[in-house]
Amino acid sequence: MAQEKLAAKIFDSVVKRYDRFLNFATFGFINKWQEVLVKNTPAGEFPLDIGTGTGEVVSKLIQAYPDSFPVGLDVAPNMLKKAKEKNSGKRAFFVQASAYDLPFKDSSITSVLMSLVFRHLDGDKAVSEFTRVLKTGGHIGILDISKPSKVIYNSIFFFANRIFRPVGQIIFSKEEYDYFMESIQNSKTPEELEDMFKKHGYSMVFSRTFFLGMVAVSVFKKER
Repeated sequence: MAQEKLAAKIFDSVVKRYDRFLNFATFGFINKWQEVLVKNTPAGEFPLDIGTGTGEVVSKLIQAYPDSFPVGLDVAPNMLKKAKEKNSGKRAFFVQASAYDLPFKDSSITSVLMSLVFRHLDGDKAVSEFTRVLKTGGHIGILDISKPSKVIYNSIFFFANRIFRPVGQIIFSKEEYDYFMESIQNSKTPEELEDMFKKHGYSMVFSRTFFLGMVAVSVFKKER
């Protein structure tokens, strides 16, 4: 898909600076948020980290669940290379593939995690594919930008689009930065996520917001 090719191009181009940029853009809170995601998403034996990037969530899964065998998946080959280096010698596996066409058998994955990824995806299409590979009783954990009150959301969008854009375009091209801005517009509230996942046979088992509701961690259990 065109969006996936653009995503691979963007993230591969910033792989050396990505962790520093993400830490800066989240005011240093990204590690804490990811820890909440991992702690509240029961991993099981084979957790899958979609859009693994530099492998930070995989690293946290290994630390929190030493008996698990995490799999990191991404469309960006340079990101995967960095993730492999970061987790060298650890019990983990990395694969380049699309979130819409996962290279796993039906009901073979015990959990799915995503950190700042889900808003970039076609939600229903992605959840259908996650459901195919996820075992019944397995969990999907999502950490992402959320939509708080209209005033706060408009303030976020103004900051990102007007104030932060000059800094962002030092790292990204206009096309690439516009991709991120569009993803912010595609973000969902925990309630909207709950409605979407309910249609696919899931129940929400955990929800917590941060940063005045601008960021949320939501965990869903596959009931059928």
